[in-house]
Amino acid sequence: MKSNSRKKGSILVFVLALIVFVSVLSVRLMKETTQELRHVSQFHRRDDLRTYAYSALDIVVGVLNEFKLVRGKLSSGQGWGAPLEYAEMLDTSILSVEEDSLDRSSAVKWNVSLIDESGKLPIQNVKDMNLATFLASFMSKEEGRQLVDEEDGRPLVEILRDWQDEDNEERDDGAEDDFYEDLNPPYFTPGRNVETFDEFKWIKGFGFSEDDPDKRGLFFDENGMETSSFRSFKSTFSFFNQDGLNPYGCSSEMLRVLAGDDNRLYEELVELKSSSDAIERQDYFQQMSQLASEMGLKLSDEVRVLRVEISVTRGKSVFKLHAVLSNQVASSPRSNQNSRKKVNSRSMEKSPRNSKIKYPLRILAIRENENLFD
Repeated sequence: MKSNSRKKGSILVFVLALIVFVSVLSVRLMKETTQELRHVSQFHRRDDLRTYAYSALDIVVGVLNEFKLVRGKLSSGQGWGAPLEYAEMLDTSILSVEEDSLDRSSAVKWNVSLIDESGKLPIQNVKDMNLATFLASFMSKEEGRQLVDEEDGRPLVEILRDWQDEDNEERDDGAEDDFYEDLNPPYFTPGRNVETFDEFKWIKGFGFSEDDPDKRGLFFDENGMETSSFRSFKSTFSFFNQDGLNPYGCSSEMLRVLAGDDNRLYEELVELKSSSDAIERQDYFQQMSQLASEMGLKLSDEVRVLRVEISVTRGKSVFKLHAVLSNQVASSPRSNQNSRKKVNSRSMEKSPRNSKIKYPLRILAIRENENLFD
């Protein structure tokens, strides 16, 4: 009897151990299956979020077009800066068709930010003297100096012009192909205008060079990371704005350069720029016009080019949409063909297909998830 009891006890222990093992294995398999399902569902949710992102872009375009039709033009301070709020579309729950509307963890959330590209200087049309002034200002800030010497920025301007021109005639402080051929790896100057901000990484003086490890570039350090000067440069210059400067959308770095060494004037401009009073805003525009005329800059209070950044999230899934919109009318095909060699490709006329759609605004560039157009 005792022997049978022991055998039964051993069998029971074995069965219990087997149950525990199977339970642990089942839990492990369930976790792995859940993770796999989450991974697979990301692609489905990504397509879903993509639809929301483009819907948000349509809302932005609709709001901007409404203000343009009513006011005649887009200007700062009109109220279109928060398009989702204006369209009463901050809460996306009304767009959800899910039965369980109480599950807020799976709710779609979206955010839209607008950046006035008209508040930046056209990088392709900037005068050498003005570009040297801005670069010298960035250099002074990097070195902790109060005074700005415009001559400090002149060598970098000459290097940039040598990078862009088609000849091999090196300027006094420039750098042509013979300089870049000796680098490791070697490369050549493109002989065209700079097309993206990242291109500055390869230009002497702007990017870090292994041949001169003790001196980091103005825009990139020894680790290839962007410097504060580069961030200031990107907030001051634009590849998309081809016309005048909108002072209401310009950066603090722009105000600093225009004010020069007058700190009191700089603080006054910053205060007037953020004011909502119509008289103070007009005073700000007049002062900026006077300062800009000294540098040969043309001002305009119209917002012509806008950068739209849309972010849509659902749980841990994220989708981003970057777009640059313009409300300028394209030139005729004939006039555009005559000036195609002189005009940036971003300002070409609409295609017949886009003209047929009659979209209210022109889309100069659009990218998903990553900003890869400048």
